[in-house]
Amino acid sequence: MPNRIDPSSEQQTLTLQQALDLAVQHHSAGRLPEAETIYQQILQNDPNNPDTLHLIGVIAHQKGENERAVDLITKALIIKPDFAEAHNNLGSALQNLGKLDEAVANYHKAVDIKPDYSEAYINLGALQRFIMGQQDKALACYHIVGLLKALEIRPNSADAHNNLGNALQELGKLEEAKASFHKAIAIKSDFAEAHDNLGRVLRELGEGIRAK
Repeated sequence: MPNRIDPSSEQQTLTLQQALDLAVQHHSAGRLPEAETIYQQILQNDPNNPDTLHLIGVIAHQKGENERAVDLITKALIIKPDFAEAHNNLGSALQNLGKLDEAVANYHKAVDIKPDYSEAYINLGALQRFIMGQQDKALACYHIVGLLKALEIRPNSADAHNNLGNALQELGKLEEAKASFHKAIAIKSDFAEAHDNLGRVLRELGEGIRAK
């Protein structure tokens, strides 16, 4: 039988998943105290629930309690290390604490796990542009966001895949760049520019001997 909790504001007994869904509804609507109360009740029943630890950490971040946010979201990531959204939000909390290198690392981790994660690219680009002065990398991030949106509409655009590869390479994401160039060539086998770009990234990866 599933664990059950009784959120006092609702006066009904709910399963943990139902309670989490209800808390997220409150959270999305900006009713942070109501959401946090239910998150806390869930953690009393299931203290290692990564989704709840992450979300209560997000509330802490929204309230300006960034040290607490880092602690909670880090606990969620220990339990669920491939949690892209948690890495992104941890990056935001670390950024507010002035821990910029750690923030960058977490934004990168978020997009490594979820390569089409536009929000993390936007956060990374903003940090690099406005705080770290890395204009070229910031522009690459914004370019990636635009290309990801374009590929949602036209997934078979060889040009978009090639351009995405170039932007990813600018950020040092060579494996992801290689995959994008391969996609461009798969769509348009005689795409000379994509072949040249693939050869360049393969050389950077030490795989130049395989380039054709």
